[in-house]
Amino acid sequence: MSEAIQPPPGIEERLAELERRFTQLRDEVLGLKPVKKDWRATVGMMPDDELSREAQRLGEEWRRQEP
Repeated sequence: MSEAIQPPPGIEERLAELERRFTQLRDEVLGLKPVKKDWRATVGMMPDDELSREAQRLGEEWRRQEP
């Protein structure tokens, strides 16, 4: 006289949704590729204009203030 324990209603749907979301996240993470950190990839990304020169100047000023 063994009775099977029935899960609460809706748990199968919740579990299926969690499995679907896990699979999606796993595929996204495994599909990520490390960023190639190479100075040649960044040269020329900013235009040579007044705004860019000001940003560079402020960055240099900020780096000089760092201990």
